[in-house]
Amino acid sequence: MGDIDQNIYSWRGATIENILNFEKDYPDATVITLEQNYRSTKNILTAANDIIEKNTMRRKKTLYTDNDSGEKLSLLNNYTENDEARAIADETRILIQKGTDPRNIAVLYRTNFQSRALEEFFIKKNIPYQLVGTRFFERKEIKDTLSYMRAALNREAWGDIMRCINVPARGIGKVTVAKVVNGKRDELPPAMQVKISSFWKLLDDIAAEIKEKKPSEAVKFVLHETGLQNSLREGTSEDEERILNVQELVSVAAQYDHLSPEEGIEMFLTNAALASDQDDLEKDQNAVKLMTVHASKGLEFDYVFIAGLEQNLFPLKHLDEAHISQAEEEEERRIFYVALTRARKKVYLSYAMVRTIYGSQRVNTASEFIADIQKHLIHDHSSGNSGLTGAKAIFIDF
Repeated sequence: MGDIDQNIYSWRGATIENILNFEKDYPDATVITLEQNYRSTKNILTAANDIIEKNTMRRKKTLYTDNDSGEKLSLLNNYTENDEARAIADETRILIQKGTDPRNIAVLYRTNFQSRALEEFFIKKNIPYQLVGTRFFERKEIKDTLSYMRAALNREAWGDIMRCINVPARGIGKVTVAKVVNGKRDELPPAMQVKISSFWKLLDDIAAEIKEKKPSEAVKFVLHETGLQNSLREGTSEDEERILNVQELVSVAAQYDHLSPEEGIEMFLTNAALASDQDDLEKDQNAVKLMTVHASKGLEFDYVFIAGLEQNLFPLKHLDEAHISQAEEEEERRIFYVALTRARKKVYLSYAMVRTIYGSQRVNTASEFIADIQKHLIHDHSSGNSGLTGAKAIFIDF
């Protein structure tokens, strides 16, 4: 059994052709189209049909329901990603105050890096939340980068040194690390001593950069000089997500660029450690769910927020591509269709006109998906209606 409109895992090998060719591959099979939906309101399903009917690589299917029309979809038009996170947290708190169980609310986003700002504001506003997946400051690539910075500033931070000394791989094994930690470096073979010296020199260079440059520039230096960024660029689609995560770390560091280099980096590392500690405090399962759309497949909630609806973020344009291919755009539509149909009662569509990417502010237009939904289905929850044209994004680095 499968739904061609919910085929969203091509990067795992689940290509759309597998379903399109099913009847040809299995001519004796009987195909039964299931179109009645028992979950969502008429307005939500009409919006979902508006989106998916633009795809050409599908078999025609129109969802319908006997449920009420329900509320219109709400549009949250925000200035920055922090404004977006704050607005979503505020709307969530209102829903909870009106009697909605937190577990019946979900915030969905296209890429993992978007969770960082959301987590920050849910913590600030004391809203119970559960992040499905790994929290931002607990992600490997984030911890590796921060370990390089802490090790550069403190040569006695052996935990950080042990974490980053062979990341990316530079041929330094556990036995070698143990000897270095125990002060037995002179017992190492000459070739290995050269590798260790090169690593110490790298930490010296990072320390010098940290003391002279803005925090965001220091993080960029770490990513480039250590080879972390290049190692991720040579990887899989999951590594592309990790690149976006470390770019978000640069944006976090940029919040401290107005301070002196020494004060800025101290506050950046301190607050990163505090955020990581706070991650462990959120264990309540009756909590708002924060997750990617992919992680939400098969789940349902009364209220669903879809964040980051900006052109080239959702639909997502991959880092190494000049534009989105038709096949990719159709998969992005299927992903958005899945997001919409997670909701039982109401959907909130949200975007930010300015988003900080890799430490630079970029001006965006709203996702074309918003413009594809009939206007009478959408209530502009924001003060004013801005740029709902579905035009391609304009990127400006300030």
